[in-house]
Amino acid sequence: MAAVYNGEKFLAQFFECIEQQQLDSYELILVNDGSTDNSLAVIAEWQERLQNVQVLEQENQGVSVARNTGLAAASGKYLAFPDIDDKLYPGMYRTLLEMAEKEHLDIATCNGTYVYEKRRESHPIFPLDRLPSTDVLPGHVWLKQALDSRKFLHVTWLNIYRHDFIRQHHFHFEPGLRHQDIPWTTEALLAAERVQYTSQQFYDYYIHSESVSHKPDNDDTLMRSARHYMKILEMLEAINQRLPG
Repeated sequence: MAAVYNGEKFLAQFFECIEQQQLDSYELILVNDGSTDNSLAVIAEWQERLQNVQVLEQENQGVSVARNTGLAAASGKYLAFPDIDDKLYPGMYRTLLEMAEKEHLDIATCNGTYVYEKRRESHPIFPLDRLPSTDVLPGHVWLKQALDSRKFLHVTWLNIYRHDFIRQHHFHFEPGLRHQDIPWTTEALLAAERVQYTSQQFYDYYIHSESVSHKPDNDDTLMRSARHYMKILEMLEAINQRLPG
């Protein structure tokens, strides 16, 4: 499932990436988060070409609420949360699904690539020498191993999640929170009993000026970011308090 807000310039590539996954069965839930551009027209064109594309509408409320809307409508065995302005490589979801099915995983996860708009060369999100592929691990073990690499990125879009696992723990995204993936990823990994990681790079994460996560900073946005991070710290402390032991 993916949130869409004024994403018309990214949608063609996104749909092509989904088409190239060559999955036998899937549902693509797009939540239009109050777009004011031609996003819906682009989506309508692709709905005629792709199967099982469901479009949900809501007023602009942000990525977290859009994802929660998608979660409420999802019926698949596994969930994924790609961003429409990034690139997914062929075989990403097939590989993760095969891992999840073979090993009965709660979460299957992979590597990706940082791709910059103007500066610096692209490079792996998780350096291959610091985070090699793993066997099946408890989620908390994988999280510690990943954090110890000092290169871990708390994101949802490199992962697939077993839907029953998400339902069992009543996970949802915090409305209005910037960097909402941090508490979600932390809590999901700490709750997961079976996680496996492949170092294959299947996802290009574009860092550009139009990305929601990389808007230019000014005094106002810096203050808002500080408030968001304080909220995240409170949420992480609450997660810690809920954990046994």
